[in-house]
Amino acid sequence: MKLSTKILILIIYCFSLPLQGQTQDLDSNSNSNNLNSILDVLPKISKDSTKAEITKHVDVMIRLMGDEFYKANYAPILIYADKGLALAKKSSNVNHIHETRSVVGNTLIKFKDTIKAKKIFLESLKYAEKTNDSSLILRSKGNLANVYYHMDSYRNKTIEIYLESIKFAERLKDTTRLFVLHHNLARAFNEKEKPDRSNYHIEKTTYYLNLLGNPPHYQASHFHNIGLKFLLLNKPDEAIKNFKKTIALCKNTEFTEALVEGYTGYRDALEMKKDYKEFYNINKILKVYEEGKEESDAKNIIDAVNAKLSVERYKNQIKTNELEKVLLVQQAERKNIFFVLSIATVAFLVLILVITYVSSKRRKALVADLKIKNKQYLIAKKESEEFAKTKTKFFATVSHELRTPLYGVIGLSSILLENEDLKKHEKDLKSLKFSANYLLTLVNDLLHINKIENKSFIEEDSTFNLKTLMSRIVSSFEYITLQHQNEISIKFHKEVPLLLKCNSVQLSQILMNLIGNACKFTEKGKIDIVIELLESTDTVAKLKFKIKDTGPGIEKTKLNHVFNEFAQIDSSSSNYQGTGLGLPIVKKLIEQANGTITVESELGKGSTFTFTMNMQISNEPLELNPPPILDFKQLEFKRVLIVEDNRINQTVTKRILESEGVVCTIAENGEKAVSAVKKATFDLILMDINMPVKNGIEASKDIRQFNTTIPIIALTAVDIEEQKNQIFECGMNDIILKPYDIDLFKKTITTNLNSKLESEL
Repeated sequence: MKLSTKILILIIYCFSLPLQGQTQDLDSNSNSNNLNSILDVLPKISKDSTKAEITKHVDVMIRLMGDEFYKANYAPILIYADKGLALAKKSSNVNHIHETRSVVGNTLIKFKDTIKAKKIFLESLKYAEKTNDSSLILRSKGNLANVYYHMDSYRNKTIEIYLESIKFAERLKDTTRLFVLHHNLARAFNEKEKPDRSNYHIEKTTYYLNLLGNPPHYQASHFHNIGLKFLLLNKPDEAIKNFKKTIALCKNTEFTEALVEGYTGYRDALEMKKDYKEFYNINKILKVYEEGKEESDAKNIIDAVNAKLSVERYKNQIKTNELEKVLLVQQAERKNIFFVLSIATVAFLVLILVITYVSSKRRKALVADLKIKNKQYLIAKKESEEFAKTKTKFFATVSHELRTPLYGVIGLSSILLENEDLKKHEKDLKSLKFSANYLLTLVNDLLHINKIENKSFIEEDSTFNLKTLMSRIVSSFEYITLQHQNEISIKFHKEVPLLLKCNSVQLSQILMNLIGNACKFTEKGKIDIVIELLESTDTVAKLKFKIKDTGPGIEKTKLNHVFNEFAQIDSSSSNYQGTGLGLPIVKKLIEQANGTITVESELGKGSTFTFTMNMQISNEPLELNPPPILDFKQLEFKRVLIVEDNRINQTVTKRILESEGVVCTIAENGEKAVSAVKKATFDLILMDINMPVKNGIEASKDIRQFNTTIPIIALTAVDIEEQKNQIFECGMNDIILKPYDIDLFKKTITTNLNSKLESEL
């Protein structure tokens, strides 16, 4: 229905009210009949009725109010609001009082009268707490939370009350109330855009819904919650499945509000998918239901006003029957009262009309402004994406251009350090290697931060034993611990589950950075690592890690800057100077895992870094595969083809391999490598990726056309994750990142040679 049509109906209705007052004799019978038809549903009572009769009347009245509430037919509830509360109190039944207050209060919420509703529910809660009745406290808290949900400044209070109420409901084993509480919490966390918290309560809702027999109106709202969660997780297809279920359950029923919510969610998911054709179709359907709902709401307001007027008329009619001697006086008073009410109603509806008109104009202006803002957003988004691509390409290029010469510097310095004739230059060579390693660390840290910010790193969850992981990490600092004369202790609280599932590489990076800092800046001191369980469910545990040292500490003025990029904390007692990127990386990794990190420090006494993370509790058996024992003597007399265009890198790689007795052949590009493999037999190929004439990817594809068994190992200075799929798809067996660790380099070659031998047996 268009706005102009609604306005016309309201104006006609408003101006008809005074006429109703003046022609009361004509229509009083119809109003009376309407009221009597409602009264006929309830058992008859009078002022002489017994308490049992009143109780029976109130029982039926409460059931009638509840039915009308779920049908969104609020007028009958308002008719009996005052009378119902009075009768409930008269029946002396505590449950009657609370049930009546509950229905009346929630009806007032529907009319946005949260002040009166809050007052009613606070009275209920006060009385319930005085009687110490857990069931009444539970219902009162639930109703109070419903009021706070509709008051913006009390939204957090709503969640607190729902969580408190769960304890009462579990103690009472109130399945229906547990379903409602978990359902409302799921919706609240969806609105706060916290799908992880919402998911927990959705699982609980599913459990209690099954116990209740899956009533349709509960199911519809439950599927709507699931759909909202998937929208937040950017999974529009999963969201649509659930919104369709909501729509199917609500079609051809009286659950119009849930139907509108289902179509609204469906429309938002289509917009996320950019399926604008279906978006347009669903939006048309949604508008039909929204207009129907608006008409229903308007009818409810008019029915509620008519109901109040009918009640007043009915009361006056009773008084007229009882006091026939003052009939003329009462008629005059009734006309005056009705006239005043009519004027007030007209004024009220005119006010609503003005507010509706102004709101409509504002909404149109906001929609127009939103369209402009959306266009600006899309342009900015496109520019941002182009900038991100350029930035990523720049980092990849810089990575390759820096790592390639660093490979030569680190490799040659390592080889020269093993030369006995150059012992007098050992200090200089070590300084050279240290500087190159420092620069390599800086490059790696910069690339790591760039990947985190662009969310381009690969998250792979794996099952691991937390105690084993901590032992390995601590043992890696054994040398510096002995050098600085420190003690490291690890304490696990007994409640901490040891078998967990998460991104163990990411967790190791966090712990290596924090424990490494403690080891570097602490001398002749103690480093305590404490792991505690904060909270847990059957599947998820929230752990707190605390790394405490007795080092020099950090000035309070610098605590706010320790997580800033390139921020370095001065330490008079340590010769270590880092890149200033370790702690920023730690903070970004923890935040992306939805965790938090804090630091406390006192100058001269030490520092304490504390972080929390949620991890899955794993029930999978942990596979223990001990690493194979490798003997580098196996490399002797093996024939290896080195495909590398950089002469320095050719020299470094060749010398490292020849030191183990490997027979090396050099190919300057991919084309020469293909030709060499066709002419001679090799045990293994070391293939550079970026080369002139023909790159390593193309060369590997060509070699696999006629030789499928020879191991091909990629040598690349570009970040592995950027080329990983491409490298393995072309037929290569493994990857070594330049500049590489010499032992790891030899181990990788030996492992691949062993794999070849095993496949030939």
